[in-house]
Amino acid sequence: MTRIAVVDKEKCNTDKCSYECIKSCPVNRQDEECIVLNDKKTSIIIDEDLCTGCGICIKKCPFGAISIINEPEEVGEPTHRYGMNDFRVYGLPIPREGVVGLIGPNAIGKSTLVKILSGNLKPNFGKYNEDVDWNFILDQFKGTEAHDYFKKIKSGELKAAYKPQVVTSIPKAHDGKVSELLEKVNEKGKKLMN
Repeated sequence: MTRIAVVDKEKCNTDKCSYECIKSCPVNRQDEECIVLNDKKTSIIIDEDLCTGCGICIKKCPFGAISIINEPEEVGEPTHRYGMNDFRVYGLPIPREGVVGLIGPNAIGKSTLVKILSGNLKPNFGKYNEDVDWNFILDQFKGTEAHDYFKKIKSGELKAAYKPQVVTSIPKAHDGKVSELLEKVNEKGKKLMN
């Protein structure tokens, strides 16, 4: 069984805990290093290969910073991963033409997918500690619709426009009246996907 361990670094507060997760982990108690402090001692790292998925660390963490997801089988390589025990996205919708919308609950990767599709974030295919280049990305998508799409993004032939996540930040990104902005987006939208 595959396990995905996610540590919310904003909630993990090593200054105010007694390392309950580390002390209570059955694998750690057998002198293995399943849960350890990171190099800066600011949060923990969970070795997904050693983790048994028992859930004890989740219950013992006083800040609710740990999630362990037991997958019945490997879901493939991630399209993008932010870091060890960080959020990752699997799969990628490819826009065909017109306006594309993503709908779903909070924190499932909609904004990450939009950033990838717009070219503002390069998909790293799980290589979070490496700077991937466009040639690597195109090679990963060879033979798929995504290859042609990202080739156009790379060359500047295709530009994507998307609404900022926080609506109040729109005035920082665009000048003028809302109606003028919508008209520009509508004109660009017609040209973008042709």
